[in-house]
Amino acid sequence: MSFWATPADRAGWLALFGLSFVLVLVPLAPGREVFAGVPLDKVILSVPIAILLAIPLLTKLGSLELPRVGIEVPAFLFLGWALVSAIFTGAQPEVLATWSRYAAYIVLVYVVATVAAEKTRLRVMSWILAIAGSMTVAYSFYQYMYPTEFLGMQGMGADVATRVFSTFGNPNFYAEYLVLLIAVTLALLFTERGPLRGLALLFVVAQVMALLLTYTRGSWIALAIGLAIALLIIDSRLVLPFAIGGGSMMLLFPGVAERMISLVALEGSAGFRLGLWRVAGDAITERPLFGIGAGRFYDAFTSAVLTNPEHNVGFLFYGAHQSYFQLAAEIGIIGGLAFAWLVFKTCRMGAFYTVRMGGDTKARLFNAAMTAGLVAFALNAFTSNAFQHPQAAVFFFVLAGMQAGNGSRFWELAPKERVTHPNRDSLWGRSLLGRAHSAIDSALTAMWKASWISRMLAKEPLGGGRLLADAWVIRVLIGEGAGASSDRTSRTDETLAPAK
Repeated sequence: MSFWATPADRAGWLALFGLSFVLVLVPLAPGREVFAGVPLDKVILSVPIAILLAIPLLTKLGSLELPRVGIEVPAFLFLGWALVSAIFTGAQPEVLATWSRYAAYIVLVYVVATVAAEKTRLRVMSWILAIAGSMTVAYSFYQYMYPTEFLGMQGMGADVATRVFSTFGNPNFYAEYLVLLIAVTLALLFTERGPLRGLALLFVVAQVMALLLTYTRGSWIALAIGLAIALLIIDSRLVLPFAIGGGSMMLLFPGVAERMISLVALEGSAGFRLGLWRVAGDAITERPLFGIGAGRFYDAFTSAVLTNPEHNVGFLFYGAHQSYFQLAAEIGIIGGLAFAWLVFKTCRMGAFYTVRMGGDTKARLFNAAMTAGLVAFALNAFTSNAFQHPQAAVFFFVLAGMQAGNGSRFWELAPKERVTHPNRDSLWGRSLLGRAHSAIDSALTAMWKASWISRMLAKEPLGGGRLLADAWVIRVLIGEGAGASSDRTSRTDETLAPAK
């Protein structure tokens, strides 16, 4: 068994076993466990296990072979400013606990990337996530057929039985998770062959159905935009069939079309969100530099409502329904912008890898699917507290690590143009629509290549993706010692070399 041949291989599978606690327990085991009177959710319990069981792998690889991720600069700025905010707001236990959660997310990205840099482990990880997620989907179908709870049903038609939430306790939370789950299962659909591809297709269809049954419009729109970006990465000819297929599925489900139409009605939930955003804006204005402390938005909300009674939102504490506003109110504008930069850089890495993958079809398809999920979740956070819901948010960072692991061996390659071979003799190629598409696609591609945005996305990120690996404390923690830098330049990073 070649995948078990070396100590590093065995350490890699041990690390994947640790990650399985996150991939399986977080979606399938809701609720909290109480230890010494302190309630701990499954994210708090499972992420440290994943990190600890990855230490043998990190030690055996050495810092030079840690995958390059490219988010270090905004991550350091965000965590640093959040820590300063915690100090200036009194270093309360709940604030430090929230800071620790975000720090664990960042470390988890590197753990996942290191495990996922090996193709077999990445494939197994993807299937674990897809299967565990599909189990939540099966439970959501049961909820819809035999509803006992009716959450967020205001404005729903009589033909809507309920909004499913599976093990997540809230339809919005579950929709945020499904956006990421669908991306992973799409990656399997794109890269598997034979019966496994059929199974992935079955999972994707079921997951999309579950997403529709959450009746969460923000997640629908965010996923549609993310998928459109992914399809443009793969082949722009796929956009129209996917749009037709997605539109058809929406028409098949009761209340979906009406739910989309109500998106522009300000007297509904859209107007309610605008009111919450105004309160969040006032909370940011009250404490623009350091905020009120990470995880304490409810206190900021209460203060803003009492100070500005004209808002008349009807609540003394509520979430902002906008992750970036909420975080800016908690840790200040600079910290909020740093987090937004971190999220943008995470999504942007999809474009960085794409231009280097060339003809490696499987890697490019996998990267496109990960990019779709990351972009969709990031957009979803503009209309929900997506990053403040740990049960879903942790999977954003899991996908970021999976994308980095998949792209790790392409860092050293120069950007290259992907060669396509359109079949102009096919029925599509000879049709008027096909010729028009080809002409428009060629013109838009030329404009894109000439734009500064494409050049910016193709550039290596600030710090070169090695700031964390080069840090003295990291090298000491994984056993290289303080003097390990003396021979680093003479080593060859085989894990990042292009495949033969």
